[in-house]
Amino acid sequence: MAGSRGGKPDGAARPARRPTLLDVGRLAGTSTAVVSYVLNGGPRPVSDKTRVKVEEAIQMLGYRRNPLAGALSGGRSNLVGLLVPDTANAFFGELSRHIEAEGRRRGLLTLLGNIGYRTSLGDEYSEAFSELRPRGIFVTTGEEPRQGDETPRVYVQWAAPDTTSPSVLFNDFEGARLAVEHLLRHGYDDIHCVAGEIEAGPAVGREGGWRRAMEDAGLPTAGGLVRVPFDRVEAERAVRPVLENPNRPRAIYATTDEQAFVTIRAAANLGLRVPDDLAVVGFDGVREARLGSLPLTTISLPLQQLAVRAFDVLEETYYEGEGSVPSVVLDGEISIGVTCGC
Repeated sequence: MAGSRGGKPDGAARPARRPTLLDVGRLAGTSTAVVSYVLNGGPRPVSDKTRVKVEEAIQMLGYRRNPLAGALSGGRSNLVGLLVPDTANAFFGELSRHIEAEGRRRGLLTLLGNIGYRTSLGDEYSEAFSELRPRGIFVTTGEEPRQGDETPRVYVQWAAPDTTSPSVLFNDFEGARLAVEHLLRHGYDDIHCVAGEIEAGPAVGREGGWRRAMEDAGLPTAGGLVRVPFDRVEAERAVRPVLENPNRPRAIYATTDEQAFVTIRAAANLGLRVPDDLAVVGFDGVREARLGSLPLTTISLPLQQLAVRAFDVLEETYYEGEGSVPSVVLDGEISIGVTCGC
């Protein structure tokens, strides 16, 4: 009887090596990112012609997306780690939910570590996670991997501090410039920036975009940067003197939605009306920004897309054999509320 015992004709045996996204992309004549979009149903659209090519390549190669099989064959578990500063912060709470949901969709469970902006605690979590042989660790802060730790890492919303780890970032600089230019179009020429205590990571772009927009408009930034703690109560205390000043700014650009909420509450406690007396825009686009009688104008970030791309990059970099160390940059968009004066 001609053919193999499994029923496949001679000459049609599959290669011993498991087909990868790279193999599918090469056969379909497209990128691994596009292959991922077809497999995941997004987040970006794919033309019908390209989709057919990808689906045909998947069928021809017998490609199956099975991260558990790949992980177990490499001695790794079906776990991923996620390190965040504080899930009490709405942004990191929502980001965590998207990472967890995307991991679950791929058959992976997420371990969460709140590090409270403390490097030492980040190291402890990293060591504990690494002992469990996770598929990878997603890091939202700038901690460098411990020497000798070979656990795959992907930095999300924060650029990798080393040259061997990939990143999935937001275009913080352009987002900040977009927010400030929106205030400028309202005619405000005295725009202060409320920012956090850390002068690294996303803060660099979010502050830099404010400076660039102001400078391009020929307006000064000296004395306009207000640094506040991450704790909401302490942050409100830091913002209050700025708003009590008779020469208070007409508008505030906050580098996070949390800081924008703090600013609005401080203004309300002082009897100031937003946006009549003080215009405010934020940055992040958390769900809370759309609620209540005073929806926040903010830069909304594609958190679900970030989660999908973070897992894609983990697979492509460490398990699909591409060998490159990518840096993916995602754009946000302005979400208009009422706090800017619109």
